[in-house]
Amino acid sequence: MNLTNTIKSILLFFFVFAITSCAKFVDVKDGSDKILLVKEEPKDCVSKGTVDVSVLSEIAYVERSEEAINRDLLQLAKNSAVSVKANTIMKSKSPEPGKATFSMYKCKRPWAE
Repeated sequence: MNLTNTIKSILLFFFVFAITSCAKFVDVKDGSDKILLVKEEPKDCVSKGTVDVSVLSEIAYVERSEEAINRDLLQLAKNSAVSVKANTIMKSKSPEPGKATFSMYKCKRPWAE
């Protein structure tokens, strides 16, 4: 193996390492696991507002999977819901990849208090 191939191999290794080490972009806030995601506006709940969330949809010209993007957007929304003492969220819009708006609600769910 010549010097050029060695350098390319080393650079490739560091690039792959950098991408995989960034696989988890969003911290999980305590209590976020108790936030319920619903598809329709919940009944008999108090609105706690909306939150706009965004994450990178690509890193170094490498597109992230839609699943990873949605997972991170959801976690950010759940983290925000914890901050405003909401226990239910609903995705209201997703204008472009890596961005979404969630509505947050406080609903009577004694098991999630």
